[in-house]
Amino acid sequence: MPVVSNTRRRVELVLVPLVAAFCMALIIGAIVLDRDGRPCSSPNWDNHLTLTLSDSSRAASVTACSGNECVPMAPTFAKSAKGNTQLLAHQKDGSWLLNVGAQPPTAMSFKVFDQAGNVLAAKSTDLNWTRVSGNERCGGRMADIKVGLAVP
Repeated sequence: MPVVSNTRRRVELVLVPLVAAFCMALIIGAIVLDRDGRPCSSPNWDNHLTLTLSDSSRAASVTACSGNECVPMAPTFAKSAKGNTQLLAHQKDGSWLLNVGAQPPTAMSFKVFDQAGNVLAAKSTDLNWTRVSGNERCGGRMADIKVGLAVP
């Protein structure tokens, strides 16, 4: 009888940890698949950037470009852009608020124009957004970014 008892113990010592490890792997796999399998909701947020000018007294308009896309659409519209679009709005404090939507760009270029349409200042900058909600897979709101631009 003692031989059966020793054999049984050996089987239990090997089999129990093996079954436990297999079950744990199944549970962890199910959790990971369930979390990544959910569909992402449609973006219902906008991210914002504020451009502050060192001297806004002569600035009549501003363009902001990311790649080939500019707001307003092209610098030729800058002469009449003072009350421009909802995407790039002149604020009471002299700054310019840019709505960059749910997928913010990683770099932007800005140009400041006077009333005659002459370029007063220009700047290109990389933007380091910080996520404040959501996740990497589905996105989420980013903290507002402030950019300063020296106007001579």
